[in-house]
Amino acid sequence: MSNELLAHELRHRRNGAVVLGLVLAGYAFFALAISGSLTQTVDNLTKNMPQSLKAFVGSNVPGGYIVGETFTLIAPIALVAYAVIAGSSAVAGEERDRTMSMLSAQPVTRTRILTAKACGIALSLVAVTALFWVGMALADLAYGSPLTPGGLAAGATHLLFLGLAFAAIALAIGAATGRPAIASSTAGGIAVAAYLSNAMLPLAGMGRWAELSPWYYALGSDPLRNGLDLPHLGVLTGLGAIALVVAVLAFRRRDLKG
Repeated sequence: MSNELLAHELRHRRNGAVVLGLVLAGYAFFALAISGSLTQTVDNLTKNMPQSLKAFVGSNVPGGYIVGETFTLIAPIALVAYAVIAGSSAVAGEERDRTMSMLSAQPVTRTRILTAKACGIALSLVAVTALFWVGMALADLAYGSPLTPGGLAAGATHLLFLGLAFAAIALAIGAATGRPAIASSTAGGIAVAAYLSNAMLPLAGMGRWAELSPWYYALGSDPLRNGLDLPHLGVLTGLGAIALVVAVLAFRRRDLKG
């Protein structure tokens, strides 16, 4: 039954994941196509800026401003938004739609229901990230850039783990409350606060406090240039794992609606 639940979850999320992945891939492809013509202009504008301000505008990564905006703003926001929406509706959405009784009546534990939901979200995020990486890799081959296939893969992997962490947070809130609106608004608010703290605190000379933000562990090690940062990925994995444990415990103890 858990395999059937996973298959159902994947079918439910397939179209949204493919569309988002293709949109990000197309955006990334054309962004890299025009990045070369803007690199020198942006470099001239930002050469005297402090390093923290260059990081804020995304001009200090291989490939320059356009690539920086793609990896530090457009792609992570899209992935996190998708993760929050998917996580908040995975369990709580079933209660809202009055379909939870059909799931809970089957010969399968609540833990397996939640695990199937979580795996479906995770695989859909993998698909989105993979399509995004393909778009960047194809553009790199077509137009050439300072980016390397390994750097692109590392950057995409860090963004994937960021999305997984916020999906788990949204899933936990939804499992605890049974209210998708509360789950999405709370998890979305946490994501926005985390993004702003990571972006703004270094500008105020408070860069150490930015290390409390999950965004720091996705972007702070400059994976496009330096490759995978396993300790940073470990932090994101730990955050997601804690949220999943909370989700399981909350889901098992609640009186379910619908």
